[in-house]
Amino acid sequence: TMKFTIDVNEITWNKNSDLFFAATVTGHVEILDFPDLKPKHTIHAHTSNCYCIKFSPDGKYFAAGSADSLVSLWDYDEMTCVKTFSRLEWPIRAVGFSFDSKLLASASEDVYIDISSVDTGEQVFQLPCSGTINTLAWHPKNLLLAYAGSGKHGREEEDIKLWSVPNLN
Repeated sequence: TMKFTIDVNEITWNKNSDLFFAATVTGHVEILDFPDLKPKHTIHAHTSNCYCIKFSPDGKYFAAGSADSLVSLWDYDEMTCVKTFSRLEWPIRAVGFSFDSKLLASASEDVYIDISSVDTGEQVFQLPCSGTINTLAWHPKNLLLAYAGSGKHGREEEDIKLWSVPNLN
């Protein structure tokens, strides 16, 4: 057990399952050894609340989204930020990598989900949505994105929506 004195918003494992990553209210990502959960390193990832964190399936990168409306992309081996995505204007609530680790989806209260190339950082798609997106998940074997959240004016939408990436060629 690890007791934090600050709020933890999201947690995840690295690909080897020997490190545990926690996105915190301070904007830091706390890295803990596993299984003893002893603090190993603190990354000053954002200037405000870090809401979400996800690893790419290939284990090369992790992405963190924050209340500062930024998504930071980190090289796992170097523990350095290699790109920052700033297209969304509201706090980032969800991030996720496609199964092939080539695309990064970022969602917030904006009217679209930003789909970016991990390699170039450029926007590949802008997926329109009707309200705040609180969660998203890529299919483990296909370029299919599931997402859900609240509708316009705070009205809850019960549906989970699916979006298939158009042909990239």
